[in-house]
Order: sequence, then C-alpha cells, then structure tokens
Amino acid sequence: MSRISSSECFNMDMEWYGVDRQGNIAVFCSAGEGYLPEFVCENIERADELIEYFNDIEKITSSVLLFHRIERAEQVARNFSDKGLYYFDADDGTRLGICTLHRYYTKQSYPQKPLKYECLPEYIREALKHNFMEIEDFSLEDTIYIKHAYE
Repeated sequence: MSRISSSECFNMDMEWYGVDRQGNIAVFCSAGEGYLPEFVCENIERADELIEYFNDIEKITSSVLLFHRIERAEQVARNFSDKGLYYFDADDGTRLGICTLHRYYTKQSYPQKPLKYECLPEYIREALKHNFMEIEDFSLEDTIYIKHAYE
C-alpha cells in the first residue's frame, strides 16, 4: 500500500471517487490543485483500482450539464455522468478557457439515473467503503469543500 505524498497531491490531475449517504457515487477531478481527502491519499493502489473500474464501465443513462463551454469539457462531463456518476471539478468553470481552481469542487454534471453503491461488484464496494463522505445527497450539493489530507 503506497501513500500519495503531499508534494504529489499538487502535481497530479487526480480523479477520485466518493459516496454520499444515499449511496450515490461522485467523481472528483483535482486538476492538479484540488484538495485530496485522506481516504484517497492513504492508498494510491486503491485509488487507481477505482479509476480503472469507472473508466471501463458502460453508459447507463443520460446526463445533465450544468455549464456550456469548451466542447472537450462537455465531453468529459458527459463521459462521467452518462455512467451514472455525479461529476465535480476543482475548476469551477467561471472563466472560459482559463482554469480557475478553488479549495472546493463544483458540480459540473449529474446523471439522470445515478449509479448506486449497492449495485457495484463486491470488490469495488470493498474498495469504495473507505470513500463514504459526510454528504447527505450529491444531488443537493453545488459545491463541496474537501479537507486536504495534509492540513
């Protein structure tokens, strides 16, 4: 089990996953600056396993974009939310073409039909059991503040 170091947190564009109290799953993209929680930093192999799994799953629904800007960003948002994931990014998208990073993550898109934790394979539920967050429901959140693992 390898740990993500403090310096690595700010040098990698990390996608990581969280689960709310309703069993909804969200992906968070750090853009190389966003804060990473302890449950991500404590085990890079677990984080990589989740990235690999969610990158490979099929589309199960359609998505709703909360912005209209660069085509590439829209494609990324749809790619995540069409898989049933809420998508939050450290770039809040307020400045077209310029990455504006914050201590919080902003919801960029959401699925019409969310993928639920209990519907995942056992080995993925086992990896994700560490990633439950103090969030009642991702559908009700526009921004989520993350306590950095190294604060």
